[in-house]
Amino acid sequence: MSDSILSRRTLLGASAGVAAALTAAARPASASGLVDLDPIKTELVMNLVVTCSTPQPMGPNAEAKDGRRDVIWPIIGGRFEGPKLKGKVVPGGADFPVTRPDGVDVVDAFYRLQADDGTLIIIHNVGLMYPQADDGRYVFRLSPSFTTVKGPHDWLQKSLFLATLVYGDAVPEPMRLAKGPDENDRLIQVHRVF
Repeated sequence: MSDSILSRRTLLGASAGVAAALTAAARPASASGLVDLDPIKTELVMNLVVTCSTPQPMGPNAEAKDGRRDVIWPIIGGRFEGPKLKGKVVPGGADFPVTRPDGVDVVDAFYRLQADDGTLIIIHNVGLMYPQADDGRYVFRLSPSFTTVKGPHDWLQKSLFLATLVYGDAVPEPMRLAKGPDENDRLIQVHRVF
């Protein structure tokens, strides 16, 4: 009789196994057998418009220890807004792009944001530029990191972020801040990974 009685633990273990098998069967496996067991999700947390001035040459020779550094793009202002924060870009940072010896173009921007409540937030935006053949523009994928003090915005330093960047006339008209030919805007859309 004890062989025919199932314990609660046995039933729970069996149901967990059935659930896992059904879940795995619902996900199509790739040809290599890869199955995405924990898909990454993102949420858009901020639109950040950064205004730069005319680029400044690094010097007569652009060769640096980490590659070719032709110019820097001084950051002269901007603004940002999302559901949890908004404010302005503090003038004074810059984008320090480099073309590595392997030919990959790297974005490396370091600057400050100031939230409407006065809190300063340091942002270091690093990423890659990919050529896009269809319209001649480039695609940028960035990984911003934030540093700030404890308080309402410290969630920025407790999360992982990915961002996209568009520039020039790809920035929607209502979001543009640049004034005249010596200024240009970049729209960075920051997504939190969870």
